[in-house]
Amino acid sequence: MSSLDQRLIAGNVPKIRKAGQVVATLDLGATKIACLIVRTTDPSQGGFELLGYGQQSSRGLKNGTVIDVEGLERSIRLAVADAERMAGQQVSSVRLAISGPSMKTQRVKANIAMDGREITQKDVMKLLNTALESGQNEKQKILHAIPFSYIVDGNDGVRDPRGMFAEDLGVVMNLVTMPDATYKNIVLCVSRAHLDVESASSGAVMSAEAVLVEDEMDNGVVCLDMGGGCTGVTVYLDGSLAFMETLQVGGNHVTSDIAQGIGTTLPAAERIKTLNGAVMATETARREIIDAPRIGDEGRLEAAEMSRGDLVQVIEPRMEETFELISKTLSQSGLGGRLPRRVVLTGGASELPGVRDLASKILAMQARLARPVKAAQLGDDCARPTFATAAGLLTFDHTRGGDPKAAKKTPKINTENSGETGIFGKAVEWLKENF
Repeated sequence: MSSLDQRLIAGNVPKIRKAGQVVATLDLGATKIACLIVRTTDPSQGGFELLGYGQQSSRGLKNGTVIDVEGLERSIRLAVADAERMAGQQVSSVRLAISGPSMKTQRVKANIAMDGREITQKDVMKLLNTALESGQNEKQKILHAIPFSYIVDGNDGVRDPRGMFAEDLGVVMNLVTMPDATYKNIVLCVSRAHLDVESASSGAVMSAEAVLVEDEMDNGVVCLDMGGGCTGVTVYLDGSLAFMETLQVGGNHVTSDIAQGIGTTLPAAERIKTLNGAVMATETARREIIDAPRIGDEGRLEAAEMSRGDLVQVIEPRMEETFELISKTLSQSGLGGRLPRRVVLTGGASELPGVRDLASKILAMQARLARPVKAAQLGDDCARPTFATAAGLLTFDHTRGGDPKAAKKTPKINTENSGETGIFGKAVEWLKENF
């Protein structure tokens, strides 16, 4: 099994699909709802082919919390209907991605005595169950449980302890959680749209799944999923998720700054940002005159102009503030001197010209803009940062396993080996209703 598979992500793991079956994913963002419908194919042929996609403005969600059940239900219905219309068939279940500032990582540790015995798969199962039990909280929904490192007789960094002899076996595990009530309200809206939730995942983690390459995860990387309402920050070390946090700042804040700065409506500000927005610009570009309609005396939009340089002056401070907040978050992550020196940017807000250079400057990291590299077969329309999360829900399936419908209440190890090295797949899985 490749090193990419060593950091198998656990949680509400979707079942493996045979070739020819239909899979739908649903990304619930602050500004958009995105749905992809694919047909699974042989992994050697890419794993899936795109049948249809839909995208609608998000209504009813604020800061990752449901504020209007009917509004969110309608947005979901419209996005899924668009995808179904293109695909020429209906879907009854979805793989769900959820984002919001209430989503956090919690690090838990557990140890069991081995008394000099050989470590077996059963021992590791017992250890992971112990770690999960220590992290249970009835008010929190666990979306993912990701073993970061095994510890054998005080020596950490062990990826697969099976077959070793030890007096003591330990594990450091990262749990990705969100408020249980928030989770239930989101699932309620999906259910009202007559859809079953096949699995639920962190949007930030799924975006990282779609855009990061194996070497980056192994060598250490920061992934920033820059959405409309929030920015997901994930850090990978040694092939596993080491840290995740979602910050309440995103592209919507830039749009709001433009609307307030020049006195226009939010839709007009969004259009100005999309067509002419930039974080940095050359002197020649700064002198360019652009259309910037403003609200007139009678409350209606009136034609007006501004220089692109003036627009940059509105956008740049907000983006600087965003990356400074990210820098502060990383410095407080507890990773200390292990922080990576590379950052990967994805999400709609990352598409503003100049964002990569600004990120590199403020974070002091090498930076790249990313598309869903593991989902090239989606085509140009969907292989964009805005579809990274939905694409991650698809690519997630082909290197992970497990059928939540067959799982018991007690978490179990995913022991499927599919590679030459046969390294232990460190995934824990359980039913959607487990806790």
